[in-house]
Order: sequence, then structure tokens, then C-alpha cells
Amino acid sequence: MNNLKKQFIEFTLNHEILRFGSFTLNSGRESPYFFNTGLCNDGRLLSSLAGFYSESIITNSLDYDFVFGPAYKGITLATSISQTLYTKHNINKPYCHNRKEAKIHGESGIFVGTKPNGKALIVDDVISSGKSISDSISLLKKNDAKPSSVLVAFDRMEVGNEDRASKELNEDHSVKVYSIITLEDIIDYIKTDNSLSPHLSEMEKYISQYKR
Repeated sequence: MNNLKKQFIEFTLNHEILRFGSFTLNSGRESPYFFNTGLCNDGRLLSSLAGFYSESIITNSLDYDFVFGPAYKGITLATSISQTLYTKHNINKPYCHNRKEAKIHGESGIFVGTKPNGKALIVDDVISSGKSISDSISLLKKNDAKPSSVLVAFDRMEVGNEDRASKELNEDHSVKVYSIITLEDIIDYIKTDNSLSPHLSEMEKYISQYKR
């Protein structure tokens, strides 16, 4: 496990973005963990979160012309990542996000921020089924942009239609998918931390059942 992954997992644990226990997901599925970047709801935490995304962008040498964040969580991510890239790395890239419904007066249209043009880096919090990211890819393509890569904080490594969602996105849309961490990274980290070992059995059971 590289240092960026380790530091990010520790950041999520320290601020309870990643928690272990028994949780019922929106799908009704019972999960032994819960991951929520929405808890980065102040300047310090949001700056740290955007910093991890920015480091991952640079580490993976991602090629893009603008940053796109799908509504709603992607809105904050796109703006904060764009700002962090400039303030910390002197990389100045425009950003935009979509509205859930197109506006017909004033600043009309479906997009806020820069007009989609060129290669898009889509940023979101997690990949689960992959549907929301697939919808973003289709939206950008319809508006003459070229989605080139996707970056999320966490890949749940779960099924989309028939295969792992992140793999399907790559195969269906020719878009490379990156994540700061995956579910396997979390399990690898648990194995190195005795204080988390009580959660290992349930996590391994969960990944064996749902991982693709």
C-alpha cells in the first residue's frame, strides 16, 4: 500500500468518514462499514479532502482540460479540487457542474461554471453501481465534451450490471477509472492495525459476497 492510500485511510478513520459497525444502506443491504465524504463539511476537512484528490491527479498523471462534478456531492468536490490544484500545485484548470434540472432564465442551461469543452475529469465521492457516473459521461458526451477519466475517493468494488462497476465504466465508455482507495485497501489496512482487527471477519465476509 502506498503512502497516499495509507494517509487517506487514516484521515477517513480519524474523522469518522469511514466507520465500522452495522449499517443499512439505501439499497437495503446490510454493510459492516459506512463511508461518507459529506462529513467534510468545514474548510479544514474539505481542504484536506481536496488535497488527497489533487495528489492522486498528479500521481496518476491524469490528462484533462476541465474538472466536472456531478450534482450534488460532485459540486463541492469539483470546486475545491480546482482551487487546491491552483493554490498548492500552480495548476489552473476550470471546473463545472450540472444542475438536476436545466435553468431557463438568467444563467440558463444545465451547467454551472465553465462550458464543457475538451477532455473532462469527472470527480465524485464513491463508485457503487456506477450509474451516476455513467449518466455524467452521457451528459458530457451530449454536450460535445470528451470524458477521459474518472476519479473517486473510494471504489466499493461492487457489481454494476454484471461485472465490477468501475471495470464496466472503462469497458462501456472507454474512460479510465481511478480511486484514491478501494475496499481491498481498507481490508489490507485493517490487517496492520490491531485495534481494528475485530472488524476483519465481517469485512472479509462482505467483500467475498459482493466484490467483483
